[in-house]
Amino acid sequence: MKRGKIWQQAQPTSSEFSPETSPFFHLSRLIGLYHLRMDSHLKPIGMDVPRWRVLNILHEYEYATISRIADLAVIRVSTMTKLIYRMENETLVSTCVSQSDGRVTEVRLTEAGNAALEQVRVKAGLIFERAFHDISDEEMQKFMHLTRKIYDNIF
Repeated sequence: MKRGKIWQQAQPTSSEFSPETSPFFHLSRLIGLYHLRMDSHLKPIGMDVPRWRVLNILHEYEYATISRIADLAVIRVSTMTKLIYRMENETLVSTCVSQSDGRVTEVRLTEAGNAALEQVRVKAGLIFERAFHDISDEEMQKFMHLTRKIYDNIF
């Protein structure tokens, strides 16, 4: 694999490195700005980004364990556990002990959780449109491929 000037500038051990040449700096800025925008849109409806992640994950699966949700959301299990129990108190999710393993808690989306998910998707759609309005399908596909590849490399 050919590694040139750009790769060298992005390598933190390089004398040419700076935050402006770091892909992680730009990814962090992107995610930070996304969270700020999402939080400002979600706060009026009593939601936030971590809840949005949980709702989406549970919409994708019939149920999931707390540790699976934490893995998919890339959040510590202890943090996710607290969030899940807050969401249960808000009737967005329900929990039960796994029938196959009494040490495991399974989480399901409730009707209220599904309704909240629909509200959040409307808000998220506004931000998505703003962020990707001038991005082609090909660019989106390349972006998704690269981010998955980088994730897999770090994992």
